[in-house]
Amino acid sequence: LRPPPPTSTRVGIRRQRQMCIRDRSEPEQAPEPDITYPEVEPEPEVAPEPLPPLFESDTEVKQELEAIVGSEPLAGYLVKDQAISRMVSTIDSLTARQVPPPINPVRSVPGTFVVATVDDRMVMSEENFARYTGYVDLLNTADTESILGTYRHFYPLFQQAWEENGKQGSFNERLLEVIDELLMTPDVPGPVYLTKPEAVYLFEDEALEALSAGQKILIRMGGANASVVKDKLLDIRSRLDSENER
Repeated sequence: LRPPPPTSTRVGIRRQRQMCIRDRSEPEQAPEPDITYPEVEPEPEVAPEPLPPLFESDTEVKQELEAIVGSEPLAGYLVKDQAISRMVSTIDSLTARQVPPPINPVRSVPGTFVVATVDDRMVMSEENFARYTGYVDLLNTADTESILGTYRHFYPLFQQAWEENGKQGSFNERLLEVIDELLMTPDVPGPVYLTKPEAVYLFEDEALEALSAGQKILIRMGGANASVVKDKLLDIRSRLDSENER
């Protein structure tokens, strides 16, 4: 009799048998064929149309604004020539003592300032509030994102007009400053008493008379109208803030 093979030999023979069994039970898989996929060319970027020169921009600005509020309402309120330059100058002047009428991009409020009498004292009549209703309704119904889209589109021209006025820095930063001041306009729930030392009426309350031109406009239009305007300004302010944080 032959002696049994060493243990290591028996293990090796067993593994060979197992491999042979696996080889017979699992057929060899053919390699996957190489597939060549066509390259997808990226779509060419469409360059934005160049902006017109500032002094020739009125036509395009008017078209953009008409798309937001309609041609008929726009014609009733907007001064057509030099719209962007007028907007920039007027916005900057809202924190001053007065807004010079020649630079205003919006037509003057119709009618005359109405004064009433309460206990032998002059007060601002509520009839004045209706003079501002059309302007407020136009602003309120205008889509905020559409307004900002037009502002973004023409912003290089806004900045150019700002610099041509001798100003430095960003016009957008100045716009935010003006909005912040307008939002701080106090609410005046009771009658607004007036005085007339000379040709024009003044607020009897020295604190009100010391307000900026833009804040006084909000008071003259009445609490309800001013609330609508403030809500719109707050919406615009918050969206501009979101863009600055990106």
